[in-house]
Amino acid sequence: MTRSTADTIVVGGGLIGCALAAELRERGQSVLVLERGEPGAEASSAAAGLLSPQSDARARDALFELGAESLALYPGWTARLSEETGVDCGFRRAGLLRCAFSETERESLAAAYGWQGAEGLGVELRSGEALERDRDELSLAPGVRAALLFADEAAVNPRALTRAAWLTAERRGAAVRAGVAVRRFVLERGRCVGVETDEGAFTAGAVVDAAGAWAAFDLGLPFPVPVRPVRGQIVELRVEGLVPARIVCSEDVYVLPRADGTVLIGSTLETVGFRKAVTAGAVAKLLEGAVRVLPRLAGARFEDAWSGLRPGTPDGWPILGESPVPGLFFAAGHFRSGILLAPATARLVADAIGGVRAPAMSAFSIERFAGRLSVS
Repeated sequence: MTRSTADTIVVGGGLIGCALAAELRERGQSVLVLERGEPGAEASSAAAGLLSPQSDARARDALFELGAESLALYPGWTARLSEETGVDCGFRRAGLLRCAFSETERESLAAAYGWQGAEGLGVELRSGEALERDRDELSLAPGVRAALLFADEAAVNPRALTRAAWLTAERRGAAVRAGVAVRRFVLERGRCVGVETDEGAFTAGAVVDAAGAWAAFDLGLPFPVPVRPVRGQIVELRVEGLVPARIVCSEDVYVLPRADGTVLIGSTLETVGFRKAVTAGAVAKLLEGAVRVLPRLAGARFEDAWSGLRPGTPDGWPILGESPVPGLFFAAGHFRSGILLAPATARLVADAIGGVRAPAMSAFSIERFAGRLSVS
């Protein structure tokens, strides 16, 4: 049976899919979200919630600009989600301290991020007395010789945020169907007109692939979707006494404190297909890196560890907007930045569905992989 369902079908009910559904409903579109499992149960819930466009950037490129724009949206966006649902999304500007253990590392950090200071982006090299204050406040290791402070970097509770986005989409009128697996996109006369699922076919004026690490599920498309899973593992510890006030990073790990007295230590990058697992080697490496920068964590209590599958692309940038097939759009391939980029992605992809293509979108178009695409 084929059913006419909505103006737009969103395939994937993670944070990206639910945020987009909520945005589209606010613009007056009818929306159906199809999620093969539980909304938000994959990468959205497995993420730590680090919002760090500056410390992740080595150049003022399109990805940095999109991340900075998305972070600027976060205070208002999460406030609205919380107001509509009563769910506290846990957004806070904690600031991030990236540590160096040697003069060579300090010089490397200064070289990598010097452009940000030159452009007034709010990065500060901490050494001498300032670093000693950080050492006392955060219990930094004696071996930390210098650090860069990114005062505007932030964090959010991704599980709470995803639930808030899901509830907001539903309360605005979107239909969110859990446990419905999409098997393929339905193409007629070269246009995407819907999807085939394990419960039958559904039609819509536009279809969005927001299926995370599974975005390449339809091998029958006339072009490949260059998204693959990249596993990441995270360790959770409970700290006695005060947790660090700031997010602390080294080249090996990040340590993200949370209000409930726990800290998250992440994360690994592993190309192992769709195998989600927590491994002894990864846990040991993360703990070693965390204790190296914050020695007091050696006495912390182990709480939990988990893994998730990030949607990686060949260049690490997301795939957003139109596809070579009319009617099919992408909100996919966000790799390590899905939580950060959610509000900006929702706006940009909703614009594209409405026929408005922002100039910045060209950098994230699937057409940049044109040498790999072949539309017949």
